[in-house]
Amino acid sequence: MARMGRSLTPRRALALLAMGVLLPLWTGCSSPQRRTPLGPTQDESLSRPGPAAETVIDFASAQVGKRYCWGGTGPACFDCSGLVQRAWGVAGVRLPRTADAIASELPEVPIDAVRAGDILWWPGHVGLYAGGGWVVEALDRRHGVVRRPATRPHRAFRPSG
Repeated sequence: MARMGRSLTPRRALALLAMGVLLPLWTGCSSPQRRTPLGPTQDESLSRPGPAAETVIDFASAQVGKRYCWGGTGPACFDCSGLVQRAWGVAGVRLPRTADAIASELPEVPIDAVRAGDILWWPGHVGLYAGGGWVVEALDRRHGVVRRPATRPHRAFRPSG
């Protein structure tokens, strides 16, 4: 096996391990997302969001501009799942704390049937569908909580409430 550059000393191994562990924490819960936009869906044109979903979107929208912090559940800063959990909590619905737990515990809805308040899921990241093709999410350390055009998620979930 050919050597590539310097040998792997214990100090170098520790530095590489730290980068592998700390880099995801620095960049936030955001993972590379598909760039295909999610436009308004058929389902949302047929019905208005319920009162719980309106409460969720109103709360999340009021957080736009706040900073991102890993593990944050507000009020000063949020991470992606902390924002989702807190917004649904304001509406009286308890949710799991992490993006993966949300994906494993909540009922899934088809992507083309998402409505305002639904949780959009990408591996390691979640956001709240605000309707009309928009998402509110705690994106990363650079951007914080934002409202932006939704990129097509991998999955979507609808909490009961």
